[in-house]
Amino acid sequence: MKSEIKIHSISSVSATCQNCRGEFIIESEDFNFYEKIKVPPPTFCPECRLVRRLASANERALYKRTCDLTGKDIFSMYPKNTLFPVYESKAWYGDEWDPYQYGMDYDFSKSFFEQFLKLSDKVPKMALVKQGFSTNSEYTHRVNNMKNCYMVFRASNSVDSMYSYNLINEVSDCVDCFDISHSELCYECINCNKCYKTKFSQESAECRDSMFLYACRNCFNCVGCVNLVNQKYCIFNKKYSTEEYFKKLQELKLNTFSGISKMEKEFLDFKKKFPQRAIMSLKSNEVSGNWFTNCQNVNKSFACSNVKDGKYLFSIFGVEDCMDYYQWGDVSELVYESANSGINSSRLNFCTQCWTGAHDLFYCDSCPSSSYCFGCIGLKKGEYSILNKRYTKKEYETLAPKIIKQMKEMPYIDKRGIEYRFGEFFPESFSKFAYNETAAMEFFPLTKEEVISRGYLWKDKEKTNYTTTIKSSSLPETINDVDDSILNEIIECADKDKPYSTGAYRIVENELSFYRKMDLPVPRVCFDARHTCRLQKRPPLRTLKRMCSKCSAEVETVYDENYSPIVYCEKCYQQEVY
Repeated sequence: MKSEIKIHSISSVSATCQNCRGEFIIESEDFNFYEKIKVPPPTFCPECRLVRRLASANERALYKRTCDLTGKDIFSMYPKNTLFPVYESKAWYGDEWDPYQYGMDYDFSKSFFEQFLKLSDKVPKMALVKQGFSTNSEYTHRVNNMKNCYMVFRASNSVDSMYSYNLINEVSDCVDCFDISHSELCYECINCNKCYKTKFSQESAECRDSMFLYACRNCFNCVGCVNLVNQKYCIFNKKYSTEEYFKKLQELKLNTFSGISKMEKEFLDFKKKFPQRAIMSLKSNEVSGNWFTNCQNVNKSFACSNVKDGKYLFSIFGVEDCMDYYQWGDVSELVYESANSGINSSRLNFCTQCWTGAHDLFYCDSCPSSSYCFGCIGLKKGEYSILNKRYTKKEYETLAPKIIKQMKEMPYIDKRGIEYRFGEFFPESFSKFAYNETAAMEFFPLTKEEVISRGYLWKDKEKTNYTTTIKSSSLPETINDVDDSILNEIIECADKDKPYSTGAYRIVENELSFYRKMDLPVPRVCFDARHTCRLQKRPPLRTLKRMCSKCSAEVETVYDENYSPIVYCEKCYQQEVY
């Protein structure tokens, strides 16, 4: 199934996506980038390219199994009985095995992807992805430099945190958070930056001692507030004296489960009365998409910080001149069609899990600190290698261009007739995970029927095999009425019948200490259910056109009318709020 390309204008062309058959535009600056890194234009549209990268990454589904090298019982993103060996992280990084022992001669009678898949089914995989130093953080995955963390996923430089996703730099003592940075003592916060002792808040920065905030800046002792800047002692955007504020706060009973539940409903309705900023950005210029901090010239992207000159990025920080890149970054450049890679890396093309100084790689998987490799898996500090076989510099520079030429002439064709030539990320069918185990399900959810019809794998969620000892409805209203015996209970999840629930959960010691410190009631649902709820509070990773509710100028935004009845362009929002 070939992509159709048509001239759109002098500066751009339109193409038909091989996957969804929708039309997409390739701009002149896109072609400039492709020319710079010597790759052909894509044949998948931007969204299908993103979903394809997301579908390669299992981020939160963990399984008990045995390390195939040490024999230890471990947790892994791979279940039992995989075609390939699975090693615990320390063993995988160690010297007790040699990835070059799986090396293959390149066979020009077969497609590249066919040979890569054969190699992928033999080379040992890392059970959980960890970089840097991790201390007392066994139950974490896709992390870098962690200490005393539990059930934290996609995180860097975090301490004493639990049940969270995407913690970026200097996050400490935070629980049940999603996409936060430089924050401490936060609970149920989403897309927050530099916050302290903040709970149930979203899209806020530099706030402290507050609850239920949305799009607030530099506020403290505020509750149920929207679009406030430099304010204190406010409830539902109304200013109070210090004495009145704390009296009112007591009346709201926000240390009780029922008080919090009531406030959640009231705050949701209250929030919709205020203008929604079309693009949530902080100290950023020339951006399109959503969630930017300190970014310049970053388009069609989401959740980026400290990025310059990028396009089609998602969850990226500290990079320059990159395109079609999902997750990580950290001082990297010229990365294209790659996922879960970075940390002082450059010139990564069609790679996954390559980091720590990796550079000049093509179609590599899990090759930290490697360079000048093509189609390699599991190399550590490898160089001048193809399909895990070493070559001299001269041999590599002769063979690699021949492989690229062959990939253009001899595509891999999947069961749906989609062609994969040089310039495309790994086929979806190469993923080692079911669609609903991957990040694709998190951000582009599909039903089981939709997943199967599109050729992906599906895996029914396993409920926890426990006999519950207490129903969540029986839990006390406040943490003051909870004693240490809760640590021995198996709690029935209030959402146990929902597909995203594990059915039951436990409270661990550090978690209980946090609730006591923050005066928070014990949660009524399991971690997976709480995570899903946070995801549902965020708008989708798709932009749409709307009219500014004040000046009628056309704006590009992710917020539809159901999410936010009122949306303002940047100029009107600044005039209104600041």
